[in-house]
Amino acid sequence: MNRLSSLLLGAAMILTAAIPAKAADYVLSLNLAIPPVHNRWTMAIKPWADEITKRSEGRIVIEPYFAQALSKQAEVVESVRTGVADLGEATFTVGGLGRYPFHEQILNLVRPSLCTVDAANLVRSLHEAFPKEAMEDVKGTHLLFVEGHTMGMLIGTRDKPVKSLEDLKGMKIGVSGGGIRLERARALGATVVGVSLPDMYMSLEKGVIDGAVVDCEVLVSRKLGDIIKNLTLVNLGGSVFYCVMNQDTYDSMPADLQKIIDDVSREYAPKLFSDFWNDMQYNSLERWQKEQGGKLHMLSDADYAKADTLAEPTYAEWIQFTKDKGLPAEAILAKFRELEKRDMTPWAQSRAAQYVEK
Repeated sequence: MNRLSSLLLGAAMILTAAIPAKAADYVLSLNLAIPPVHNRWTMAIKPWADEITKRSEGRIVIEPYFAQALSKQAEVVESVRTGVADLGEATFTVGGLGRYPFHEQILNLVRPSLCTVDAANLVRSLHEAFPKEAMEDVKGTHLLFVEGHTMGMLIGTRDKPVKSLEDLKGMKIGVSGGGIRLERARALGATVVGVSLPDMYMSLEKGVIDGAVVDCEVLVSRKLGDIIKNLTLVNLGGSVFYCVMNQDTYDSMPADLQKIIDDVSREYAPKLFSDFWNDMQYNSLERWQKEQGGKLHMLSDADYAKADTLAEPTYAEWIQFTKDKGLPAEAILAKFRELEKRDMTPWAQSRAAQYVEK
């Protein structure tokens, strides 16, 4: 390359660098309770946000605000409704019972004998059956998608494995959150101790509790698997997560950008988040077994049938509480039981069964 060519190329590069990249038409703030290293952000929420930017050809950019920088987790919906944030993602199981009555305990209705295969699909179908009631929890916002735990919340113990319901009797089991999850654990024979998730490790380490109701992910991410060495496939519930958008922001957008947001949220996101929860839970289960020496156990068919029977009276508490909030509780529970057959499966037929200690 001669000197003149080099000078021309250099000038062109300088001019190109001086031209600013096309600014996005919309920079949307996203209110998150989780930190930037959280798996849900890096493996699911960020890919969803990036897909919106990609399909909009850069016209929409989503700017995350982490670790409750814009509001407390329990107030994410309110922050979006009032315009503090354009978007928000969090769980419905925060802020005390009654804040989100349709969603906050819905996965705690699952029978103990069943593995949760697709929680979000079940919740979306409940939305179709009860649209007005479901939307009350996010009223004043534009709901983009819901997501939820795969497998469910299981019984983990320090030393003594729970291979039968008889083994559970008298054991002190830590349960985080309120509602019927505690009553379900108690109904199965455990001595229930209310413990917040941040305090769970120390409570286990000091022997304040013999075990805890956990999902597989926290065994690794919060290192509870360093102490919990046994896990039993008994489903005590789960959590539903949501992502909402400020209605005024959504309405201000042209139809083509609204369609991109809706398409990515309602067609692309369901598989993305389903794959995330499956990969996260089962990969965590494998790591716990291989790296932390954990052992997975399953009850007998007779014990699973007994567990379902013992848990049955606890649903009456949910029905009364939910009716007091003006919701058609009996109809919701009946629909849940119908959908349960499609989106949940007996433990012996589940993917989890292959990891059970032989």
